[in-house]
Amino acid sequence: MVALVLLLATGGGVATALFVIPRATQAVRAVSSATVHTDPDAAEADAAAESEGGSAGASAESGAGGSGEGAAEPEIPVGDQEEPRPVDPDDEIEQALAVVPSEKVKIPANDPIALDDVEVEVVDGPPPWIVHRLTPFETVDQIAHRYDVSPKTLRSWNGLAGQVDTLGPGTRLKLKARRVPPVRETFEYVVQPGDSWWSIAVAHAIDSRELRAANKGESPGLTAGQTIELWVDPVVFHWVQTDRRGADGGDLLATLRRGAVGVGRPESGRLINGVQIPAGEGWRRKVMAASYGTTYAVTNLVAALQQFRETSGAERPLLLGAMSRRHGGPLPGHRSHQTGREIDIRLPLTAEHPAWFPIKPWRVDYEVLWALVMALSDTGGVSVIFLDYELQKSLHEAALKLEVEEAVRRRIIQWPQGRGADKGLVRHADGHERHMQVRFRCGPQETECVSGGATAQ
Repeated sequence: MVALVLLLATGGGVATALFVIPRATQAVRAVSSATVHTDPDAAEADAAAESEGGSAGASAESGAGGSGEGAAEPEIPVGDQEEPRPVDPDDEIEQALAVVPSEKVKIPANDPIALDDVEVEVVDGPPPWIVHRLTPFETVDQIAHRYDVSPKTLRSWNGLAGQVDTLGPGTRLKLKARRVPPVRETFEYVVQPGDSWWSIAVAHAIDSRELRAANKGESPGLTAGQTIELWVDPVVFHWVQTDRRGADGGDLLATLRRGAVGVGRPESGRLINGVQIPAGEGWRRKVMAASYGTTYAVTNLVAALQQFRETSGAERPLLLGAMSRRHGGPLPGHRSHQTGREIDIRLPLTAEHPAWFPIKPWRVDYEVLWALVMALSDTGGVSVIFLDYELQKSLHEAALKLEVEEAVRRRIIQWPQGRGADKGLVRHADGHERHMQVRFRCGPQETECVSGGATAQ
């Protein structure tokens, strides 16, 4: 390979163009200063050509970050292949089937779990004082979320220091509840042949790591016939047991597992037994380690992606970035994405720009982007979409070209009402020039989820 660097002086300034030319296979092209200055794609296109459409066109650019924090966020990878799912060190333990005793032992079946109450009471009027007894692994913040009160206020009511979050099982907390879901109930469960920690946790909507920790013994594995203790959230468990949909006629939505729920706020929470975004026509998962979300969020995401594919006319697949890890929690490069309710989606490029080109405002296909925003809006499950304010102007122009009614434009786009305006589904957040960040609502069965509002974290 031969690299030719050409320096052009015009009006006192210097422009540099870099061309990588295969030796003896391509003639050197004559380049004028006018070419360099009138074609903003030229230099980048030539420099990226040697990568054969790989990651060269997706290198992180300097500037704002992707979650509103002003630090550079990992770029969504490009390319034809999905990233392989990395090995989770917990998988071997969680997925291992229960050992069946060599001697013939009769293993009793488990009776169906009968719940006393599965209704969530919303308090109308002055909130009553109630006392909550902590079950294993419940935290102070978690209980505040459960009863829809401020964690700071809950600590004040109980004389707890601001940093205290973990208390022993059985500890009593008093509080004025604005919402009263039924408390967790405990049951004994006899491990059956074919069970694993993961299958038991998913079937009962219990965090798999907490289930293992609560029942740890001499061996990390399970043995058929042993008895373990379950702490069940009645609302979530009832949902899992009564909303069992199977794959019907190839319906992708019907295959999504129930029971994946978020706990806490997007920037300080976790995800219980996250469900993975499925593979599908029209989109690619590019960060497999962080392709998990709540059942509610993933269901609405897939519904929107399917509608987008059917109605937009877009030929290229969308590139999906980070959502959450399987158990949620902190995600490198992000301050939020902790509860399985947010997804980054790379902005679509116009047809004349190769898919591996870096995202620039003049390369974005705003009519296709509008179709994606509307598909997300139509689900009713999205609370906010973060997109740079200057790009919203071009999105608004695309809506005008598509003859979208003014009332719809004002409902969807914050522009031109100011980047600080508390209006529009699409809101400004620094660092969202190359992708948009979609935040989904809390699902109706998520008893400890906090919406997080319309501010990027």
